[in-house]
Amino acid sequence: MVIKYIFIVAICCNYLNPILAQTITTQLKDNQILTSSISAGSYNYYYFSTTLTNQLFRKRDQPTIHLSIAACTQPTSPPHFNDLVPSLEVYISSSNRNTLPGPSDGNIANNSLHGLVTWASNDQTSEIWIAVGGPKLTGAWTGNWTYEIGVSTNQFMHLLYVNDQEIDNSYDAPYVTLDDTDRNHALFLSNPFQGTQPNSTILMAVKLPKELSHSMCAANLHKMVSYQVNTTITYRGPTNATRQQFLVSNLIQDTDYTAYMLQTRGSVVGMTTPIYLSTNVDANCRIIYDLPFCDQVAYSVPVNPDALLTADIHDLVLQYDQQAQEKFEPFSVALSQYNCETTQYSLVRNCTDCYRDYKTWLCAVAIPRCTDSTASADLSQDTDDVPAAPALHDVQVNASRNPWIDKTMRPGGWTELLPCIDLCYHVVQSCPPFLQFYCPEPDLRAVQYGYWQNGTTSINGTTFHFGINNPTCNRMGVNPGLLTISGVSSFNHLFILHITPLVTLIMLLL
Repeated sequence: MVIKYIFIVAICCNYLNPILAQTITTQLKDNQILTSSISAGSYNYYYFSTTLTNQLFRKRDQPTIHLSIAACTQPTSPPHFNDLVPSLEVYISSSNRNTLPGPSDGNIANNSLHGLVTWASNDQTSEIWIAVGGPKLTGAWTGNWTYEIGVSTNQFMHLLYVNDQEIDNSYDAPYVTLDDTDRNHALFLSNPFQGTQPNSTILMAVKLPKELSHSMCAANLHKMVSYQVNTTITYRGPTNATRQQFLVSNLIQDTDYTAYMLQTRGSVVGMTTPIYLSTNVDANCRIIYDLPFCDQVAYSVPVNPDALLTADIHDLVLQYDQQAQEKFEPFSVALSQYNCETTQYSLVRNCTDCYRDYKTWLCAVAIPRCTDSTASADLSQDTDDVPAAPALHDVQVNASRNPWIDKTMRPGGWTELLPCIDLCYHVVQSCPPFLQFYCPEPDLRAVQYGYWQNGTTSINGTTFHFGINNPTCNRMGVNPGLLTISGVSSFNHLFILHITPLVTLIMLLL
């Protein structure tokens, strides 16, 4: 039962007549979430005490109070309002001499971000008074803020896991990355885990205000209906560790989504920071994954648009995988002629590295990554004065670099996201010189490969964020931290590899 405390505040007018106003303070319970609403210019007040929770706590060892407030909805702005909707104001007092904190006499919790406010006490705090306020608004606003408020001496009741986009080997904090999308699907990969499989899933939201993008209650209110999530176990990724992968289906073509991984920790369901994605317009790209040989392939590949919805995904996987494995066999035979056990050709690399890196490279070029022709407007890596851009290649009808694709898949015209140049250089670095594997010089390199770039670029009024969830080249599951060549800003730095010309990629695939 929620306990109400009524504080009587005397306010004197100019002619000394006292006017009594009542302010209700709601007591919060440990590990409890309450829902409420607030209008502009108003305040709701709350109180929490650890001594009421557990009488055994002494002042010198008070538990940490974890306070979190998530905005679920916000007022609707007037026409022509182009700014961000103001966030909730939260004030906190730890003194019983200030039980109604506010702008003039309370400590503001100033870490509000995208609809979520979190605050934690020190070990000397046993009770807190909280004010949740709606900012003052001017103009024709409609509606109020609704929100959830929770407090716990164990953990935050609104857990937010931050996606680490560059370090891909953490077993501690949950995170998720986007592999790729096609017209009706999206594929995600979790962080590694050990032991029992986590209780995780994917939440897909549509038209979620960015001001509320860190709030689970807001995401649930904007949750897409009727999508499906297939969760399976995989060992792909940079470390070959055990991970979860999530195939989300029944998505709508050419639609923007905000995606989260939800994972239960203790009794609380937490969410990752959002991933923004769009489904494809074109019908000639289809996500495949779980290939037996090319096991790092987890992206869209070119397919016949007339068979996009009717093609058996299992047959599609096997056809692509088998043709790549057939192309790998001559290399495997050539490498087997080298005495890897007794002959050392490098102080840091061996035949195992060579086998792995050649397989990664071959799978990337034999199973090209298909992307939407409109994915990045007119932006490409030959665009001047941009910090990041995708390496795209428009493939005309019957002009795929792997002729098997045109003969077997018949995708028509499609757009390729080129492999990262690092995949080629890794083979040169890892394999014995007698194999005579070389990478192309600049004139062919710009046509056949791309560079890994991180950054934000704006073009024609649209902003694109490039990184692990929106790559500028196909990295084939390689840790972005190893894509060092792509990070070089000038081609002139590449002379250190002493690379000589390569027979064109088309000849390698024939």
